[in-house]
Amino acid sequence: MLEVVSSVAPVRGTQGQFTVTITRDWCTQHSVLGGFSAAVMLSAGRKFLNQELGEGRYPDPVHAFVQFLREVYPGESTITCDLLRKSSRQCVVTVELKRAAAASGSFQRDSGTTTTLGVFTYANLSREQGLTQEPYPLPPARTTLTRPSFPNRQTECIAIDDPVVDATPVTRKMHWVAPRSATGLWGHRLGGHNREVWLSFRDGTRISDILHLAYLSDLPLHPPATHIPDFYAKHAISTLCLSIEFKRRPDPSTEWVLIRSTSYQVARGRYDVSLQIYDESETLLALSQHVVFTAHLKPARAAGRL
Repeated sequence: MLEVVSSVAPVRGTQGQFTVTITRDWCTQHSVLGGFSAAVMLSAGRKFLNQELGEGRYPDPVHAFVQFLREVYPGESTITCDLLRKSSRQCVVTVELKRAAAASGSFQRDSGTTTTLGVFTYANLSREQGLTQEPYPLPPARTTLTRPSFPNRQTECIAIDDPVVDATPVTRKMHWVAPRSATGLWGHRLGGHNREVWLSFRDGTRISDILHLAYLSDLPLHPPATHIPDFYAKHAISTLCLSIEFKRRPDPSTEWVLIRSTSYQVARGRYDVSLQIYDESETLLALSQHVVFTAHLKPARAAGRL
């Protein structure tokens, strides 16, 4: 993944403009995964800051807000970055992803149209300091407030063998391992709208960079599927926007992450998704929040996405 994300290149003779080519390997059933678009845009923002303010001054995104306006199709895209604000600790960048002008004979729709907007905050995570509190008290002060234990990947979980796992290029890249309830629904151990899944790359790629977390933040088990068998064959889902807070850089050797997702309300074809991404040591790596629209699929259009 990082090979594609890092291939973002400056456009010669311009300031703050970049280009990237995204292949179908990073698509859902019809368009580029939103989390991958976010990762590409974050990479462009990082390169822009290195150009404008000096290498490594603000190496880490700490927050990203991404508004999806139109689908991103595979092919060439252009990215434009602008600096909104900077201080000694943080800087804020706007990033705009557009479809590149169509090459002769190529398949591109609405060339030059803005597809995705981002507002990104960058800092240096290794230099962060200040107020720190543990959300769950440690002994002897422990109370009834405790975080649910992690599902043991070896003893409490099994690989998801639903065909939806192999239905799209992005889902095929991952191992999906989750608890399974007696009803046959995946990741339903905690009940309600809560879902859990362990993810790793099938090709052995390590989750070694914050940009991996941006990608993974768009690969949850969607909580409404907790209550509807064959949810992904019956419903189309479209993410309006997402925000990601990056808590820390993943250890370069990280192989597996646990993604917990929940929805606070599913109503009238719209729902929220809140994600927590943990490594195997139960360290919180990132949080994200989605707003999602859903619609019923006609049988002929049914396709999968986890």
